[in-house]
Amino acid sequence: MSPVAILLAYNPDDVKPGWVALVIVLLLALATFLLWRSMNTQLGKIQVPKRGEVPRPTDDTTPDGSAESAVSDEDGEQGEEQPPKG
Repeated sequence: MSPVAILLAYNPDDVKPGWVALVIVLLLALATFLLWRSMNTQLGKIQVPKRGEVPRPTDDTTPDGSAESAVSDEDGEQGEEQPPKG
């Protein structure tokens, strides 16, 4: 038998877990640990405001923070914007 045929010969009874698989699993575990540690560091940098520090929206803004296009009249009704007098 040639050396190539011996290398390519497959016997299901001779198959065992190898060192290569162990090294791959250990490298994956190390990469997971390093990514987890990096994520914790990045999350620790986030400055979360406390409940009392969150700014409240004013009456002239919508809940998403954009300004409303209409201005209320003295009656409290919504109307079109008036150009400045003067």
